[in-house]
Amino acid sequence: MKPDRVGAVVNPHAGSGDAASLFVTLAECFPDAEVDAEITTGPDHVPVAAVEQAARSDLIVAVGGDGTLREVAAALVEAESETPLFVVPAGRGNSTYRHLYGDDDWRELARGLSTGIDARPLEVGRIESTPPVSQTHFVLGFTAGLFRSALDTAERLRGLPGPVAYLLATAGAAVADDPVDVSVAVDDEPLFEGPARLVAVGGGRYRGSDFELLPESRPGDGTLHALAVEPTDLRDSLALLRSARAGRLLEHPAVSYRTGTTVTVESEAAVPVEVDGTPVDTPLESARLSVVPAAVSVAYPTDGG
Repeated sequence: MKPDRVGAVVNPHAGSGDAASLFVTLAECFPDAEVDAEITTGPDHVPVAAVEQAARSDLIVAVGGDGTLREVAAALVEAESETPLFVVPAGRGNSTYRHLYGDDDWRELARGLSTGIDARPLEVGRIESTPPVSQTHFVLGFTAGLFRSALDTAERLRGLPGPVAYLLATAGAAVADDPVDVSVAVDDEPLFEGPARLVAVGGGRYRGSDFELLPESRPGDGTLHALAVEPTDLRDSLALLRSARAGRLLEHPAVSYRTGTTVTVESEAAVPVEVDGTPVDTPLESARLSVVPAAVSVAYPTDGG
Protein backbone atom coordinates (compact mmCIF):
# COMPACT_ATOMS: atom_id res chain seq x y z
CA MET A 1 0.00 0.00 0.00
CA LYS A 2 1.34 3.41 -1.00
CA PRO A 3 0.19 6.05 1.51
CA ASP A 4 -1.80 9.02 0.19
CA ARG A 5 -2.12 10.64 3.61
CA VAL A 6 0.30 10.58 6.54
CA GLY A 7 -0.77 11.83 9.96
CA ALA A 8 1.82 12.67 12.60
CA VAL A 9 1.49 13.11 16.36
CA VAL A 10 4.35 15.41 17.36
CA ASN A 11 5.51 15.84 20.95
CA PRO A 12 7.45 19.15 20.99
CA HIS A 13 8.80 18.44 24.49
CA ALA A 14 10.42 15.09 23.67
CA GLY A 15 14.19 14.74 23.98
CA SER A 16 16.03 17.93 23.10
CA GLY A 17 12.86 19.59 21.84
CA ASP A 18 13.56 19.30 18.09
CA ALA A 19 10.56 17.09 17.25
CA ALA A 20 8.92 19.87 15.23
CA SER A 21 11.96 20.20 12.97
CA LEU A 22 12.07 16.41 12.57
CA PHE A 23 8.49 16.57 11.31
CA VAL A 24 9.63 18.90 8.51
CA THR A 25 12.17 16.28 7.46
CA LEU A 26 9.49 13.58 7.72
CA ALA A 27 7.20 15.50 5.37
CA GLU A 28 10.01 15.76 2.81
CA CYS A 29 10.27 11.95 2.81
CA PHE A 30 6.69 11.65 1.45
CA PRO A 31 6.68 13.93 -1.64
CA ASP A 32 3.56 12.33 -3.15
CA ALA A 33 1.44 12.27 0.01
CA GLU A 34 -0.46 14.78 2.10
CA VAL A 35 1.40 15.00 5.41
CA ASP A 36 -0.34 16.56 8.40
CA ALA A 37 0.88 17.15 11.97
CA GLU A 38 -0.89 17.50 15.28
CA ILE A 39 1.42 19.28 17.75
CA THR A 40 0.50 17.99 21.20
CA THR A 41 0.14 20.25 24.21
CA GLY A 42 0.44 17.55 26.91
CA PRO A 43 -0.04 13.84 27.66
CA ASP A 44 -3.84 14.11 27.63
CA HIS A 45 -3.73 15.51 24.10
CA VAL A 46 -1.71 12.61 22.64
CA PRO A 47 -4.44 9.90 22.61
CA VAL A 48 -7.02 12.29 21.14
CA ALA A 49 -4.60 13.38 18.41
CA ALA A 50 -3.61 9.77 17.69
CA VAL A 51 -7.18 8.56 17.20
CA GLU A 52 -8.09 11.53 15.02
CA GLN A 53 -4.99 11.18 12.83
CA ALA A 54 -5.35 7.41 12.51
CA ALA A 55 -8.99 7.73 11.42
CA ARG A 56 -8.12 9.86 8.40
CA SER A 57 -4.65 8.57 7.47
CA ASP A 58 -3.01 5.62 5.71
CA LEU A 59 -0.04 5.88 8.08
CA ILE A 60 0.29 7.38 11.55
CA VAL A 61 3.68 8.55 12.81
CA ALA A 62 4.66 9.14 16.44
CA VAL A 63 7.33 11.86 16.56
CA GLY A 64 8.71 11.64 20.08
CA GLY A 65 10.29 9.29 22.57
CA ASP A 66 9.29 5.98 24.10
CA GLY A 67 6.60 7.59 26.25
CA THR A 68 4.97 9.31 23.28
CA LEU A 69 4.96 6.07 21.31
CA ARG A 70 3.36 4.25 24.24
CA GLU A 71 0.58 6.83 24.45
CA VAL A 72 -0.08 6.65 20.70
CA ALA A 73 -0.05 2.84 20.65
CA ALA A 74 -2.38 2.65 23.67
CA ALA A 75 -4.84 4.98 21.94
CA LEU A 76 -4.76 2.86 18.78
CA VAL A 77 -5.43 -0.28 20.84
CA GLU A 78 -8.39 1.31 22.60
CA ALA A 79 -9.79 2.57 19.29
CA GLU A 80 -9.18 -0.82 17.61
CA SER A 81 -7.42 1.06 14.82
CA GLU A 82 -5.66 -0.89 12.07
CA THR A 83 -3.75 2.11 10.73
CA PRO A 84 -0.04 1.16 10.60
CA LEU A 85 2.29 3.00 12.95
CA PHE A 86 5.78 4.39 12.31
CA VAL A 87 8.19 6.09 14.73
CA VAL A 88 10.44 9.10 14.32
CA PRO A 89 12.86 8.78 17.28
CA ALA A 90 12.88 12.18 18.97
CA GLY A 91 13.44 11.10 22.58
CA ARG A 92 16.55 10.56 24.67
CA GLY A 93 16.64 6.77 24.73
CA ASN A 94 14.50 5.73 21.74
CA SER A 95 14.67 2.11 22.83
CA THR A 96 11.38 1.18 21.17
CA TYR A 97 12.59 2.50 17.82
CA ARG A 98 15.72 0.37 18.09
CA HIS A 99 13.64 -2.68 19.06
CA LEU A 100 11.45 -2.23 15.98
CA TYR A 101 13.96 -1.01 13.41
CA GLY A 102 17.44 -1.77 14.74
CA ASP A 103 20.06 0.78 13.75
CA ASP A 104 18.42 1.72 10.43
CA ASP A 105 18.17 5.45 9.76
CA TRP A 106 14.56 6.55 10.14
CA ARG A 107 14.79 8.84 7.11
CA GLU A 108 15.71 5.96 4.82
CA LEU A 109 12.85 3.91 6.24
CA ALA A 110 10.41 6.80 5.75
CA ARG A 111 11.44 7.20 2.12
CA GLY A 112 10.86 3.48 1.68
CA LEU A 113 7.43 3.76 3.28
CA SER A 114 6.50 6.48 0.80
CA THR A 115 6.49 3.88 -1.99
CA GLY A 116 4.83 1.03 -0.10
CA ILE A 117 3.94 -0.14 3.42
CA ASP A 118 4.26 -3.65 4.80
CA ALA A 119 2.09 -3.65 7.96
CA ARG A 120 3.27 -6.21 10.54
CA PRO A 121 1.56 -7.09 13.84
CA LEU A 122 3.03 -6.05 17.19
CA GLU A 123 1.97 -7.19 20.64
CA VAL A 124 1.22 -4.69 23.42
CA GLY A 125 1.15 -5.33 27.18
CA ARG A 126 -1.83 -4.53 29.38
CA ILE A 127 -1.52 -3.50 33.06
CA GLU A 128 -3.99 -4.16 35.89
CA SER A 129 -2.58 -2.98 39.20
CA THR A 130 -3.17 -2.13 42.84
CA PRO A 131 -3.44 0.80 43.11
CA PRO A 132 -4.59 1.44 39.53
CA VAL A 133 -2.28 3.43 37.23
CA SER A 134 -3.04 5.68 34.29
CA GLN A 135 -0.52 3.82 32.10
CA THR A 136 -2.75 0.86 31.20
CA HIS A 137 -0.64 -0.38 28.26
CA PHE A 138 3.03 -0.71 27.39
CA VAL A 139 5.08 -1.42 24.28
CA LEU A 140 8.61 -1.42 25.64
CA GLY A 141 8.06 -2.77 29.13
CA PHE A 142 7.35 -2.51 32.83
CA THR A 143 10.07 -2.57 35.48
CA ALA A 144 10.25 -2.48 39.27
CA GLY A 145 13.44 -1.55 41.09
CA LEU A 146 16.55 0.26 39.98
CA PHE A 147 15.38 1.60 36.59
CA ARG A 148 12.75 3.74 38.31
CA SER A 149 15.46 5.46 40.33
CA ALA A 150 17.77 5.65 37.31
CA LEU A 151 15.15 7.61 35.36
CA ASP A 152 15.16 10.32 38.01
CA THR A 153 18.95 10.54 37.92
CA ALA A 154 19.03 10.57 34.10
CA GLU A 155 16.60 13.49 34.13
CA ARG A 156 19.09 15.45 36.21
CA LEU A 157 21.78 14.64 33.60
CA ARG A 158 19.91 16.15 30.66
CA GLY A 159 23.06 17.95 29.55
CA LEU A 160 24.50 14.58 28.51
CA PRO A 161 23.49 12.47 25.50
CA GLY A 162 20.61 10.15 26.44
CA PRO A 163 22.49 6.81 26.28
CA VAL A 164 25.36 8.22 28.38
CA ALA A 165 22.98 9.64 30.98
CA TYR A 166 21.08 6.34 31.23
CA LEU A 167 24.32 4.37 31.55
CA LEU A 168 25.64 6.53 34.38
CA ALA A 169 22.27 6.62 36.12
CA THR A 170 21.77 2.86 35.90
CA ALA A 171 25.29 2.13 37.12
CA GLY A 172 24.73 4.40 40.12
CA ALA A 173 21.39 2.80 40.96
CA ALA A 174 22.86 -0.71 40.64
CA VAL A 175 25.41 0.15 43.32
CA ALA A 176 23.44 2.42 45.66
CA ASP A 177 19.76 1.41 45.55
CA ASP A 178 18.23 -1.04 48.01
CA PRO A 179 16.66 -4.18 46.51
CA VAL A 180 12.89 -4.60 46.39
CA ASP A 181 11.10 -7.59 47.97
CA VAL A 182 8.85 -9.16 45.34
CA SER A 183 7.31 -12.34 44.08
CA VAL A 184 7.05 -12.91 40.33
CA ALA A 185 4.95 -15.54 38.56
CA VAL A 186 4.71 -16.26 34.84
CA ASP A 187 1.47 -17.87 33.65
CA ASP A 188 0.73 -18.40 37.37
CA GLU A 189 3.91 -20.47 37.84
CA PRO A 190 6.45 -19.01 40.34
CA LEU A 191 9.55 -17.52 38.77
CA PHE A 192 11.15 -15.62 41.65
CA GLU A 193 10.55 -14.65 45.27
CA GLY A 194 12.72 -12.53 47.53
CA PRO A 195 14.87 -9.40 47.26
CA ALA A 196 15.53 -8.29 43.68
CA ARG A 197 17.62 -5.52 42.24
CA LEU A 198 15.37 -5.39 39.20
CA VAL A 199 12.22 -6.99 37.83
CA ALA A 200 11.52 -6.41 34.15
CA VAL A 201 8.57 -7.50 32.04
CA GLY A 202 7.97 -6.56 28.44
CA GLY A 203 8.26 -7.01 24.74
CA GLY A 204 11.03 -4.51 24.07
CA ARG A 205 14.56 -5.82 23.67
CA TYR A 206 16.36 -2.62 24.69
CA ARG A 207 16.34 -0.18 27.60
CA GLY A 208 18.28 3.08 27.79
CA SER A 209 19.07 2.48 24.11
CA ASP A 210 22.22 0.45 24.87
CA PHE A 211 21.04 -2.21 27.37
CA GLU A 212 19.73 -5.47 25.88
CA LEU A 213 17.58 -6.16 28.90
CA LEU A 214 15.41 -8.78 27.15
CA PRO A 215 17.76 -10.00 24.40
CA GLU A 216 15.51 -12.82 23.15
CA SER A 217 12.51 -10.55 22.52
CA ARG A 218 11.56 -9.89 18.90
CA PRO A 219 8.79 -7.65 17.52
CA GLY A 220 5.64 -9.64 16.91
CA ASP A 221 6.63 -12.73 18.91
CA GLY A 222 3.33 -12.46 20.84
CA THR A 223 4.79 -13.11 24.30
CA LEU A 224 5.91 -11.31 27.43
CA HIS A 225 9.50 -11.73 28.54
CA ALA A 226 10.09 -11.58 32.31
CA LEU A 227 13.26 -11.52 34.40
CA ALA A 228 14.32 -10.88 37.96
CA VAL A 229 17.87 -9.94 39.00
CA GLU A 230 19.07 -10.91 42.48
CA PRO A 231 21.23 -8.51 44.52
CA THR A 232 24.95 -8.98 43.97
CA ASP A 233 28.18 -7.44 45.20
CA LEU A 234 29.75 -4.46 43.45
CA ARG A 235 31.90 -6.56 41.13
CA ASP A 236 28.98 -8.67 39.94
CA SER A 237 26.73 -5.61 39.63
CA LEU A 238 29.17 -4.08 37.17
CA ALA A 239 29.47 -7.44 35.40
CA LEU A 240 25.69 -7.52 35.01
CA LEU A 241 25.73 -4.09 33.39
CA ARG A 242 28.45 -5.20 30.97
CA SER A 243 26.47 -8.36 30.19
CA ALA A 244 23.34 -6.31 29.48
CA ARG A 245 25.20 -4.07 27.06
CA ALA A 246 26.61 -7.14 25.30
CA GLY A 247 23.25 -8.90 25.03
CA ARG A 248 24.30 -11.67 27.41
CA LEU A 249 22.38 -10.78 30.56
CA LEU A 250 20.40 -14.03 30.65
CA GLU A 251 23.63 -16.03 31.03
CA HIS A 252 24.35 -14.57 34.48
CA PRO A 253 23.44 -16.88 37.43
CA ALA A 254 21.77 -13.99 39.30
CA VAL A 255 19.09 -13.71 36.58
CA SER A 256 15.84 -15.68 36.53
CA TYR A 257 14.02 -15.58 33.18
CA ARG A 258 10.93 -16.99 31.49
CA THR A 259 8.40 -16.10 28.79
CA GLY A 260 4.61 -16.37 28.87
CA THR A 261 1.35 -14.54 28.27
CA THR A 262 0.74 -13.24 31.82
CA VAL A 263 3.11 -12.05 34.53
CA THR A 264 2.19 -11.18 38.11
CA VAL A 265 4.43 -8.99 40.29
CA GLU A 266 3.51 -8.62 43.97
CA SER A 267 5.09 -7.02 47.02
CA GLU A 268 3.95 -6.59 50.62
CA ALA A 269 5.83 -3.29 50.60
CA ALA A 270 4.76 -1.27 47.55
CA VAL A 271 7.56 -0.97 44.98
CA PRO A 272 8.53 1.88 42.64
CA VAL A 273 7.89 1.14 38.96
CA GLU A 274 8.17 2.70 35.51
CA VAL A 275 6.39 1.98 32.23
CA ASP A 276 8.09 2.54 28.85
CA GLY A 277 10.55 4.97 30.38
CA THR A 278 7.89 6.98 32.23
CA PRO A 279 8.00 6.93 36.05
CA VAL A 280 4.79 5.89 37.78
CA ASP A 281 4.13 8.28 40.64
CA THR A 282 2.56 5.75 43.02
CA PRO A 283 4.41 2.60 44.18
CA LEU A 284 2.49 -0.60 43.42
CA GLU A 285 1.52 -3.47 45.67
CA SER A 286 0.68 -5.74 42.74
CA ALA A 287 0.53 -5.73 38.96
CA ARG A 288 -0.89 -8.31 36.58
CA LEU A 289 0.58 -7.88 33.13
CA SER A 290 -0.91 -9.61 30.10
CA VAL A 291 -0.01 -9.66 26.43
CA VAL A 292 -2.38 -8.48 23.70
CA PRO A 293 -1.06 -10.22 20.55
CA ALA A 294 -1.19 -8.30 17.26
CA ALA A 295 -2.61 -5.28 19.11
CA VAL A 296 -1.25 -2.71 16.64
CA SER A 297 0.26 -2.70 13.15
CA VAL A 298 3.80 -1.43 12.61
CA ALA A 299 4.87 -0.04 9.25
CA TYR A 300 7.89 -1.38 7.36
CA PRO A 301 8.92 -0.62 3.76
CA THR A 302 7.66 -3.19 1.28
CA ASP A 303 11.22 -3.65 0.01
CA GLY A 304 11.94 -5.60 3.21
CA GLY A 305 13.78 -2.84 5.07
